[in-house]
Amino acid sequence: MIELIKSEDDCLPCIRTSFETSDGSSNSSLYRDVIRKTLKRILPPDLFLGKEVEDPEETRRRFQSILPFTYFMPCEEANDRMSFISVFKYRSNAFKFFFEMISRWLVPGERLNVVVMYAADFQFPELGDDIYTVCEVMIQVENDADWEEIQRNLPIIESEVRLGVVSSFYARRIMEIKGLSSDEKTAMIQEHIAALIRRLPDEIDYDIMTEMQHVLVICRDSFKAARESRHLSRLISIQYLFRRLIREAVKKSPEKRYLHLKIFKAKLHLPSGDKQVLGVLIGLNFLKDKELFQEKHIINAIQKFIPSAKVVKNSYFANQRGQENICTVYLEIEKENEELFVGEELQVLRKELPRELESRIEQLTHHVFMPRNEEEIMRNILSLSNQIKYVRDLPQVFISFDEQTDKGLFFNIITVRIIKPGTRSIRESFKKSDSFLTYVHDRNKTVGYLRKKYRKEATVFRLKLFKDEFLRSDHSIDLYKARQAVVNELTRVMGEFRDYNGGMISKQNELLAKVRKLLSPKIKYNDLLLENFFYSLNPVIMRTVLEPEALNKLFLMLLNAIEEGFFNEEKYSMKIRAEPEFVFVMIAAEDRQIEERIKTTLDQFHLSPAALASSCVYVYETPYLGYIYRCDDPYRQRQFCEAIQSTIDEWDEGRCNALV
Repeated sequence: MIELIKSEDDCLPCIRTSFETSDGSSNSSLYRDVIRKTLKRILPPDLFLGKEVEDPEETRRRFQSILPFTYFMPCEEANDRMSFISVFKYRSNAFKFFFEMISRWLVPGERLNVVVMYAADFQFPELGDDIYTVCEVMIQVENDADWEEIQRNLPIIESEVRLGVVSSFYARRIMEIKGLSSDEKTAMIQEHIAALIRRLPDEIDYDIMTEMQHVLVICRDSFKAARESRHLSRLISIQYLFRRLIREAVKKSPEKRYLHLKIFKAKLHLPSGDKQVLGVLIGLNFLKDKELFQEKHIINAIQKFIPSAKVVKNSYFANQRGQENICTVYLEIEKENEELFVGEELQVLRKELPRELESRIEQLTHHVFMPRNEEEIMRNILSLSNQIKYVRDLPQVFISFDEQTDKGLFFNIITVRIIKPGTRSIRESFKKSDSFLTYVHDRNKTVGYLRKKYRKEATVFRLKLFKDEFLRSDHSIDLYKARQAVVNELTRVMGEFRDYNGGMISKQNELLAKVRKLLSPKIKYNDLLLENFFYSLNPVIMRTVLEPEALNKLFLMLLNAIEEGFFNEEKYSMKIRAEPEFVFVMIAAEDRQIEERIKTTLDQFHLSPAALASSCVYVYETPYLGYIYRCDDPYRQRQFCEAIQSTIDEWDEGRCNALV
């Protein structure tokens, strides 16, 4: 701030206050006098060259070139007071910013005593229609320490005042950096939202204020304090737009899933300092009751692409209103090593994350109550006992899934084995094995003898294991994997045995493993999608006898179909691939009834179960139908392809006629 010599010459142009009345009331005259005296006191003496304005445009340009103009001086009447004066081009609420800067931030952490303040808007009619503001704040300084603090802070305050009085953007940024109260920040958010409504009336209506209220109520005070009003306004407006878009889409196609994603860089103002983070905002609709989409689902999906990512503490919140099936979710992520996210990582997230997030939506299920069937247990014991005919025979084991609880999975185990001298009981073997399985004993029973010497013993027990390790990305439980873990641990504890009812499962696991091995490392695919594809194969026998090379080719066709989607306004896509021994077909169609139409057509061929394998996988609520026809006869291959093509054409023609 610059101290200036007072001018005694009255060279100012005529002044008119913004609240001037036609009758020339005394109030207007008094304010004009105050404005004139203030301007004469602070403005450079040669700014206005004379009483007559010869070149209004040049005079106006010269005056505006020094704005915003700030000035300070000790009060002549009292040494413990200081006046701060500013002149600037009119901006709404600029005086409020000027007042806050002088009273609160000259001595940070202490609100100074203001003894005089005023502000007036005025014009120089001879220089044009521009409106200007002159304002003064006089403070009382209580002690020498405050004087010293004020002198140190004056240069910074001056530069911030000059920025803030001319720009609402800089004013908000400056005040937020210094720290706003909750009410002041809310008022700034309302200003942002109101500006958006005026700027985008077709996209944003006044019901966005309801969204604002929901978000501000949901968020903790600490959350709002660490984020600028511009950041919070962005969250509110994007959530509002997501909710509006999804509502409109659901009205047209309520059976479909809609997921919108916005990723942006953000800055947090924390007590420990500023921190750069990544904001992730998601809007989606739920299709079924008891669907769950929370913080753990989002961060697990993100960590698939950025393993070092973690959630910023207390940054997560979800906004779902009552029984509405639309939810918006927000959280922020950072890296464990505190490195910044690079452009390539953002591109990967924006492209790949939506699909991954959709596959992570969890479907809660109720626990199943089913009393144990003792008759079935006895029948299985008898079947296992009949399998043991020689002393050297392996123990026979029957494994069945029994129950799921909040944290665990339970399997029923029936074991029949030959008891030789020194044979340890299964319960004792588990006690000494330090197994991760929890052993729950039921009963031991002698079920016969070999050679009237060796006793056959049946042992019935339950095994419990924690289910977290067997959750798939969509939080469904992989019982095949859990059962295999039980088999492996039983083998370690008991030794080698025959898995009586696990032959088919083992064969399926072997075939799936071969398909995984055939997939090139360069091919990006979701393992959950591969499993869903494999276990959708029908007839079930095909999951054990089908050639892995054929399955690999059909799965690659599925990946290509998902990547390409539908063209223009088409409601389906179809690819056919013929080879000497196989025909592969992949169809994607929005109409779920098309599977039944094709099945009816193919039933007319009377194919053997080993000749045709089919699969149906739902991706983004769209069915993808795959077929493998095992045949080396070109004529029959052609008939097969023509039959499917004819069925698709008839379906498409019927759909078009229905639209007309």
